[in-house]
Amino acid sequence: MSEPPATARPGPVLLVSATSFEVEPLLRQAEIVVDATAGGWPDLRRGRLGGAEVVFLATGLGKANAAAAIAAAAAALASRPAPAAPPRLVLQVGIGGAYPGSGLSLGAAAIAASEFDLDLGVGSGEEWRGLEALGFPLLAGGPPIYNLIPVSLEPSRRAAAAAAAALVPFATSDRVTAGPREAGRIARRHGVAVESMEGAATAQVCLALGLPFVEIRGISNAVGQRDKAAWDVPGAVTAACLAAAAALAVL
Repeated sequence: MSEPPATARPGPVLLVSATSFEVEPLLRQAEIVVDATAGGWPDLRRGRLGGAEVVFLATGLGKANAAAAIAAAAAALASRPAPAAPPRLVLQVGIGGAYPGSGLSLGAAAIAASEFDLDLGVGSGEEWRGLEALGFPLLAGGPPIYNLIPVSLEPSRRAAAAAAAALVPFATSDRVTAGPREAGRIARRHGVAVESMEGAATAQVCLALGLPFVEIRGISNAVGQRDKAAWDVPGAVTAACLAAAAALAVL
């Protein structure tokens, strides 16, 4: 009688950040088993954190880096020797800015209820229109999705409850907002609360690959505030990592 096929164990959590600095508190807590950072890209470390198998992935800044690194890492994990599995969850952790009217203070944590791509479209400023104006959806196949990209709401709600964090709409641009006037215009027009530089790309890749996606960010600054003396990056990193640890416990 032949042996039944081996059951693949659940895949790891792919814990994504633009930089290792943004997840340094989590790296200090983790038991790192494989460190593939030496001389290569992307920055990849495999280990355990809070009882969960986690792969830390530092992608580099911006949407192109994030999309390429996550797709490459997901493919590499799925092709490991059996029993292997793709990531069971992509958890993005980092810092971000709070738009006017968000109600979010510096050092708070927030979790994405959706992601909005502020770049793809036509025109600029008040004249900007999204992908609907071009007639091209973001992804081929399935219901048309344009600039508003869904996240995995059920795990995002659980993460928000566990971390006592706000669940709010996020937006992403490769270009950081330059001043408070533009920040207010974006917030009013798109109804968004948190600005990032990678989240929409991660949401898009996860949607295309069928991977659950949760995004957590600590608030480091008011969007449009360019005076770094008014920022709280250490507090934002701490808040994001505390929220991520709480989320991992329920995800």
